This record gives sequence, structure tokens and C-alpha cells, in this order.
Amino acid sequence: MLPCMASWIYRFLLFCFCASHALAADTLYQGDDSLSSPNTLVSKNGLFTLGFTGLGSAESNASYLGIWYNNDTSHPFWLANRGKPIADNSGVLAIDGSGNMKLTYSGGDPVEFYSSQSSTTNITAILEDSGNFVLKDENSGSQQVLWQSFDSPTDTFLPGMKLGINHRTGQNWSLLSWLSDLVPTPAGAFTFEWDTNGKKLVIKRRGVFYWTSGPLRSNTSFENFYLNSGKEVDFSFINDSNADEDYFMFKVSANEYASRDQRNFSMWQLRSDGSIVDLTTSQAFGGPICKGNNADAGCERWTCRSNRNSFELRSGSFNYTVPRKYDDNSGLGISDCKDICWKDCQCVGVTPMANNVNNTGCVFWYGSFTQSLTGNNFQHYIIVDQGSSVDVGKRKSKWIWIILASVGFVSLMGLAGLLWYLRRRRLGEKYLFELLTMDATNDMLELENDGNKGHNLNVYSAATIMAATNSFSAENKLGQGGFGPV
Repeated sequence: MLPCMASWIYRFLLFCFCASHALAADTLYQGDDSLSSPNTLVSKNGLFTLGFTGLGSAESNASYLGIWYNNDTSHPFWLANRGKPIADNSGVLAIDGSGNMKLTYSGGDPVEFYSSQSSTTNITAILEDSGNFVLKDENSGSQQVLWQSFDSPTDTFLPGMKLGINHRTGQNWSLLSWLSDLVPTPAGAFTFEWDTNGKKLVIKRRGVFYWTSGPLRSNTSFENFYLNSGKEVDFSFINDSNADEDYFMFKVSANEYASRDQRNFSMWQLRSDGSIVDLTTSQAFGGPICKGNNADAGCERWTCRSNRNSFELRSGSFNYTVPRKYDDNSGLGISDCKDICWKDCQCVGVTPMANNVNNTGCVFWYGSFTQSLTGNNFQHYIIVDQGSSVDVGKRKSKWIWIILASVGFVSLMGLAGLLWYLRRRRLGEKYLFELLTMDATNDMLELENDGNKGHNLNVYSAATIMAATNSFSAENKLGQGGFGPV
């Protein structure tokens, strides 16, 4: 009887344990619990999901452990293994018996998040409603935080996350862009940081200043960075500087434009082109507006080229005889290609490697580019001289006006000449008609007096016509020097 009772109690406790795990779908427990594909953890508010997802080109089977917002798996805002993609579905996240949390998979070294210094038995990892994945020691009265994803950001900045430095631990909080829209590897060209000295946000390209927000002016704006507050949420900026840390963070709150079910949330994403984008207002800063030759809107000027030079994306082609250079390094994004071309003063344009599925690698061009007017050709990033473009445009416009004026003048002269000719002809015909009429009248009178003067009539009429013709010709010659009186 006792063994049966013990067995029943064990099954009951096991059922309760499993039921509690099923209900607590936001938590990973130490021991036999684990997370593998296609299972997920979901925050209590239902907005955030932790799980495995595939990223990259259609031909890629790369799997990543990430956290995404609102069921959008195309671009998770946090990735656990962005430098170690998993080639299959073998990834498993677990907290072992010693309290170590790590991601294991077949054919590769594990990704360790936390290694316990002593044996602990009650550690949990919970996906919070802020989107932060937090490892806690439940034995401590204050639920000590052992590790959190907010301390290891990828390319996205969330409310409550920090940018800056922890003076005690040396931890630096910053964002690092993906290499391209398809490749999340930590080889991206851009970082988004908090400049603790200048009290400003900065974007760097390979460690060199690319864009700056300018100094923080108030709790809602910077010199070059202001988010429109008419989009259902208001932003507030916080800078805290003390002996332990110096950081920047932002918060959002509903305003009068918000609907009752409005979510008070926003994210800033550092994209592979060097722009920082607020995903709620869709406002973007930095990125393509920083063309290398301008210092407005927070952009920093690049080196080597004239301040009239900049990259422009244009449709067209290079002749097959134009010299070119290939670099199939999969660690080079388009911003790296543009930077290399920019510093090579012989380079006139650059395109990504067409045969690389992830749009990495570079083709550098060193010759004449023919632009397409239809826009149907392949697109290239071409270095243009904006000053020359303006001058060429002005010269073309000037020649067009000269040609139009010349054509107009010639047309007017031709029309005036035609009108003059027609008028002179009409006057001549009228003059001849009057003379013939007068001769015919005189001859009729003479015929009445002498019926034998028919022969004289013919001679007289011919002579009269000849005289009229000579008179008209003389007047014609007088009018050749101009349009004279008529």
C-alpha cells in the first residue's frame, strides 16, 4: 500500500511540475528543462518571443536563437549566436545542473552565456515584458540578476536598454549593424554608441565618426536628432552619469493621440547602410544622407575626395573593356566596398558581387560609365562630381536656348519673306490688270474711228505689257535691299 501511495504522490508532483512549466511559457528552468526548435518562450504580454529562426538567403539553412517582436521573425532584435549560425535544427538552450546556461548544437562549440562560480540549484531564465531575457538566482531574496540579454545588444535599441559604459565591470553597451540585410554576422561596418564626453549619440563606420546627433539639448531632443511626438507615443531621453556607470536610455509613453489599445513601445534599429531608424515613426538619421562630402544633418565628412564628390545609385553599365577589380570577401558589405572605392582615387564606381547570394563582396570599376535613361539596367554606386553635373546642366540649358532662338529667328525671317513675296505679286498682278484694261478701252475707241487698226492694236498691247513688266521689275530691284515701302 505504501509503495503505491508513494508512486501516486510522485506522479501527482510530476504532473504539477509539468503543468506549472506549461503555464509558465515565458520561463526556462534549471535541470531537465530545455528549449529547442520549434518550441518558444513567449513573454506574458504576448509581444516578445524567444526561439530559433532561419535567416539569410533562400539557399541558406542558417538557424539562429533570437528574440523578435510581434511575431516578426524576419529581423530578430536580439541574436544569441550571430557569429555562430547553426546549420540544422540541432540547437538546444538549457541551464545545466551546475547553473551554467549555454546553447549547444551539433558540429560546433557551445555558446556560453553564463558560467556559475558555485553550484546552484534554483536558477531560472525568464523572457520579460520589456523584451529582456534575464537569468536569475531564485535562491537569493532579491532574485539576483546573473545575466541579461540587454547587456549584450545586437543591432536594435529598446526602451530600458542602455548605451554607454559600466565603469565597475568595463562593460560597453553599443549596437553593431548586420553586415547586410541578410547576414547578421558581427562583422557589420557600423556601431551606434553613446559618447560620454560629448553627451551625444554617434554612428561610427569601422571606428571612424560617421554621424552624430549633436549634444543632448533636453529630455526630448538632440541638436540633430528629434523624434516626432505626434505618432501616438512620446519619447523621453535619460542620461545618468555616476561613479558606476555613464549611460543613455529612452522611454516611451502614450500621448493624447494614442488609442485605448495602443502599445507603448518603439525600437531603434541600426541598419547595414549606417542609418538609425525609429520603427514607430519611421524616421531615419545618418545612412544614405551622409554621402561623404557633406557635414549637414549630423553627417561627418569623409577623406580623399573633393567636397563636390559623392556616391549616387544610378542605372547603367560599364563597357566590357573597362578595367575592374574583384574582391569576393564575404565579410565586406556595400558600405565597406564604397569606403574602399572612395579612398582609391582612380575608382569611379562599385557594385556588390552578383554571384554572392548574401550581397557581399565588391566589384570596383575604373572607367567610363554609361547611364541608362530608362532605369532598366543594373544599378551601380557611382562617384559623381556634383559641381560638374550642375555646370553641364547649365551649359546644356544655354545651348538649348541658343538653338531655339536661332530656329525662331530663321522661321520668322522665312515667314516675313513669304508674306512680302505674296504681297508684291498681288500688287504686280493688279497693276498689269489695270494697264490691260486701259489699253483695251483705248483700242476700242480707235476701232470705232478706223476699222483697219486691228494690227496696230496687237502691237500696242504687246508694247504696253512689256513696259508694265519692266516697271514691275524695277520696283522689285528697289525692294531687294529691304522690305521698303509698298
